Amino acid sequence: MDTDNAQRLQWLIEHRHSSRAPYDPGWRVTESELELIVDAARWAPTAHNMQNFRLVVVDDRAVLDQLGAVRSTVSPTFIIENYHQLSWSAEELAARRVGILGATFPPAWRTDDPNRVPTNESRLLRELIAGAPMVLVALFDPTKRAPASEGDVLGMISLGCVLENMWLAAHVSRLDAQVVSSFSSESAEPEVRRILGVPEPWRIAFALRLGHMIEPVEQPRVRRRPEEFVGRNHFD
Repeated sequence: MDTDNAQRLQWLIEHRHSSRAPYDPGWRVTESELELIVDAARWAPTAHNMQNFRLVVVDDRAVLDQLGAVRSTVSPTFIIENYHQLSWSAEELAARRVGILGATFPPAWRTDDPNRVPTNESRLLRELIAGAPMVLVALFDPTKRAPASEGDVLGMISLGCVLENMWLAAHVSRLDAQVVSSFSSESAEPEVRRILGVPEPWRIAFALRLGHMIEPVEQPRVRRRPEEFVGRNHFD
């Protein structure tokens, strides 16, 4: 790979990020931008080339409003396990080099004490898609799996490849993007499937909201150093 292409690839990968701020509903994702993202999904590597996924493009404001009215329950298990990924200052996050800032989450979620964790927390999906003019919903058929893959681990990896390709394609187009996993939560998925007319046996893998943030928000991004996770000819 020549130097220019290597630098462009490195820039693209390093600057891809989750755009968590509200989006401007007045923006539109163009057909050429959507085509690039869909084509990126189409060429994603999947186990045994099974291509076990479908996409539903949602850009009708009425349908987005219906989805936004769906409520997703937040499990106490998520709150407790998520707590251990949080840092409480930019300095702590920079030192740990993994996880995210605790300020990203509501105060009630900032605990791992089972006696203090709220048991009836929920959020409307409109809080999560927050003005996005387009949401891509990725589906998969759980009755199909990669051969001899326990729990269809290879199938889940394949969906991750689809997501990464779509995300990078969105970034190339200077679109803001964020994964919204709550679409597949036990409480929200049945209603989302009803609204979108998703038949059995298809299930929701994730949603990706696209658009442009109203006000760009810079969030600290950290990564481990290579020597912290790369072994050469040996684990350690």
